[in-house]
Amino acid sequence: MTSRSGLKRSKSPLSNYSLALLIVFVPCAHAQFWIRDSTVLPEALTGGGASGRDGTKTFSAATYGGLEFNDNVTLSESPDSGLAARFGVTGGFRYPISENNELSFDLSLERLVYLSGVSGSTAYNNILPGSETTFTVFIGSVRVRTFLKASLTEDPTESPVINNVAQFGRFTGQLGTQVDWDMNRVIWQGTAAASRQFATQKANEQIDSWNYAVGLRAVAPLGPAVSVGVSTTYALTRYDEAIQNDSTTRSAGVFTVLNLSRTMSLQAATGLQWTDYDDTGSIADQTDREGVYASLGLSHQIHRRLGYTFSVRHDIDEGYGTNFYEITDVSLSPRFKMVNKWELVGTAGWQWIDESGPTGESAQRLILSVEARRPLGRKLDLSAGYAHYEKFSDQVGKDYVQNRIYFSVRYTF
Repeated sequence: MTSRSGLKRSKSPLSNYSLALLIVFVPCAHAQFWIRDSTVLPEALTGGGASGRDGTKTFSAATYGGLEFNDNVTLSESPDSGLAARFGVTGGFRYPISENNELSFDLSLERLVYLSGVSGSTAYNNILPGSETTFTVFIGSVRVRTFLKASLTEDPTESPVINNVAQFGRFTGQLGTQVDWDMNRVIWQGTAAASRQFATQKANEQIDSWNYAVGLRAVAPLGPAVSVGVSTTYALTRYDEAIQNDSTTRSAGVFTVLNLSRTMSLQAATGLQWTDYDDTGSIADQTDREGVYASLGLSHQIHRRLGYTFSVRHDIDEGYGTNFYEITDVSLSPRFKMVNKWELVGTAGWQWIDESGPTGESAQRLILSVEARRPLGRKLDLSAGYAHYEKFSDQVGKDYVQNRIYFSVRYTF
């Protein structure tokens, strides 16, 4: 039987899956290192196995710029507001070197500079998620993808446990290899990655660290609309400074992806995660973690003009001054295509955060956002939006309210 991801490609039983099946559960607070792929399917099940084999070369590039007003840049109970200019560039290409090899590159850079209102000179530099270089090789029914990823964020709202600073920067670089082996009834996927993280401010150098992780998954299509799988991972985190505690993480779980109808898809994952800390750091936290991780995502296109995505996630992220924090977040993101080419998208979310250790905080955070978009021409787009962050903490001085108003113009080459 011909392999779904081999050189002589037959029609995959899941080739009609909508792109909604590729939704990744992206939390508002990004984990520093890769641990699990959650419910993302191997490309052999989503039609990606044929990528680059028709000899098509693609290139994309865009630039954007705009203004943003922030009424609480430092995330404090004594707000410091400011007006900022934001501009960025994005670009990428796909280059099929031969029938069995493909090189791809994607990069998104962004800079935000405060023009007034903030004490001192404050600017954010970002390398946005999705920035990576990949080299893919096809060997029969095996796909080998080597990747180099980079991300940089300096916006403190990206972490729910950061307060009272205008800037909290961390860079993460990751080098790894992912192998998909299509055995027709089951697709095996193995991943190995090494990551380096460091702070962009000297005061936060305690997060400088290395992470090494390996993972194995088995995915089985049970029909044209159902896929199930099991996964296991093993990861080591080693810090440069003897402040944070080094850790060893193991996890095992199951996941499923369902195409409920032509307009609705569901993803779910759950499992157990064990993280042991070596207690050699200077932080006063000797807590290990053993517990459940879980995520659920539903994407539904109700009407050609109206759709939404609903997600729930419970997981663990690396701490700052603590070993870890557990986070549960729930979010609803509607999207609505209005008249005169306007599109309206929004998010309403709530987070519950519990830090480990004797000094860890328990907090909740509300996140609201809305954005209106409209094309101004074939290559020009306009967007304007509002975002609201509000944190409720059990510790003094860690509550905050932040409001942002912004607009941006984007030009695609």
